Amino acid sequence: MTNLLRLVDISALFVWVAVDFVVVFSRRPKNAKRSDRFSMLGVLVSVWVGIYLAIAWRFAGGAGAFEVPVQIVGLTLLAVGIALRSVAIAQLGAFHTPDVAVQAGHRVVDTGLYRRVRHPSYLGASIALLGFGLGLGSLRSAAAVVGCALIGYAYRIHVEERALLESLGEDYAAYCRRTYRLIPGMY
Repeated sequence: MTNLLRLVDISALFVWVAVDFVVVFSRRPKNAKRSDRFSMLGVLVSVWVGIYLAIAWRFAGGAGAFEVPVQIVGLTLLAVGIALRSVAIAQLGAFHTPDVAVQAGHRVVDTGLYRRVRHPSYLGASIALLGFGLGLGSLRSAAAVVGCALIGYAYRIHVEERALLESLGEDYAAYCRRTYRLIPGMY
């Protein structure tokens, strides 16, 4: 059972990553002011290093006593995270791009998931990655993939918020004062 769940987990991750890549990179605006500062590369590298470590560490360790329940929780979190990220991308619409880029007509979106959290797509991806690590049946794998991803997302958030503050001014500053970056009620 654990091997089947692990296969489902790894397959779901790679299908999600492929679909997410196609959807996100199809939204690359032509005439936008880009301020990426290698943050997209940072996210890609940190996430893939985390995925590699999660898989390598899982297969280096033995099975735990509660492996199947941990895997089921992990697969559930993977699905919840993917759904959250997908909804966040849909709610941001054309303003969601792979690059940190401010487009003509750019405005603060503060409805839906963005009402309380400024980066719900990164939150969704982090939850999905946590679920992936747990879906492997390993707490150490979950910590590795989420820890690595959060390093990339922290830098990306810094770059993104700086560009939005420069471009949108007081509207974005006011939005920052009434919302959290990533985790509601905490950060």
